[in-house]
Amino acid sequence: MNKSQIRSQLLALLNRNDCSNELADTFIEQSVARIQRVLRVPAMEQSVQYTINAIAGDTLVLPSDFLNMKLLISQDTLLEYVDPQRFFSYPKTGAAASVYTRMQGALKLRPVPPAGTEVLMIYHGEIPDFTGDTSTTFLSEIAPDLLVYGALTYASDYFVDERKPLFEETYARVFAELQEQAYMAEMEQSSMRMASPYSTDY
Repeated sequence: MNKSQIRSQLLALLNRNDCSNELADTFIEQSVARIQRVLRVPAMEQSVQYTINAIAGDTLVLPSDFLNMKLLISQDTLLEYVDPQRFFSYPKTGAAASVYTRMQGALKLRPVPPAGTEVLMIYHGEIPDFTGDTSTTFLSEIAPDLLVYGALTYASDYFVDERKPLFEETYARVFAELQEQAYMAEMEQSSMRMASPYSTDY
């Protein structure tokens, strides 16, 4: 479904004559913001390749749409996240990076990789914005009802609508179904791998 169709369904279920398109769009935007705070599905995965240089050194600037890390790989090694306090106990020089930590809008690596080293980041990125009434996003295509019922919960707050518990119940059910699908997809991929050098248990 595109944005216009999402809005139309929202307005039809809300069934009020005092909700403008602009206000409905605000509820949709609030729904997207709520969903991406907690939803993590394969469609949200992004990747970026870094090449270490002498100027940036151990610093990798995070992408603007970064939500959370999935994998950070350097020289066929999965780097381990450590908290900043532990991070500074690791040596700054060495053969290859083994750990990383997050500081503000960047990642720091220890040991510092040599210049020219490539680092692959796989991360969960933000849900893309609608660019117009006819535009779609992966979420509006695979789970338009999640967007609609999320928006209805915000509309219920705005209009003090007693149907909010019903809208919230449907939202929670659809969210759980979508997250379960993502979990099953991960399990299926894991079962197809005979052996993997990487672990995501961190």
